[in-house]
Amino acid sequence: MNGQVLIVTGTGTGVGKTVVTAAVAALALATGRRVAVLKPAQTGVARDEPGDLDDVARLAPGVTGRELGRYPDPLAPATAARRAGLPPVTPAAAAAAARDLAADHDLVLVEGAGGLLVRMTDDGTLADVAVLPGAPVLVVATAGLGTLNTPR
Repeated sequence: MNGQVLIVTGTGTGVGKTVVTAAVAALALATGRRVAVLKPAQTGVARDEPGDLDDVARLAPGVTGRELGRYPDPLAPATAARRAGLPPVTPAAAAAAARDLAADHDLVLVEGAGGLLVRMTDDGTLADVAVLPGAPVLVVATAGLGTLNTPR
C-alpha cells in the first residue's frame, strides 16, 4: 500500500460527511496528489439515483470514486442489505478495496454511512474498516456545545 487511507465518519447522518470528504479531496488534489474516495455502502439511494460519490466528484473534479454496495432503504448498511435481499459489504472487503485504491493513489478517503459504529454486517462496523488498514479516523460533527454527548 503506497497511499494514506483516511476514514471519514460522523456523529450520525446528515452531519456533512460528504461535503467534508469532498473538501479534503479537493485540498489534496490542489497539491497534486492522486485522490480516491471509497464509499463502501451507499444507503437510501436507488440504483439509478446520484449518490454521495456523485456529489464528491462534482465538488472535487478529478477524484476517483468507487462504491461497493448500494441499498435503497435509508438504514444501517447491514439492515438495508438484508431488506434488499443483497449481500452486505464486509469490513474486510472495504479494507481490501481501500488497500487496492491506495496502490494507485496518494490518498484514499473512505466515507462511511452514518456513524463509526454503524453495522456493515451483523458482526462488523465501520470501526473495523479503520482497524484493518490501521487508518486514522476523521469524525464530522455538527457545530454545537455537547455535540459528541448529545443523544440522537
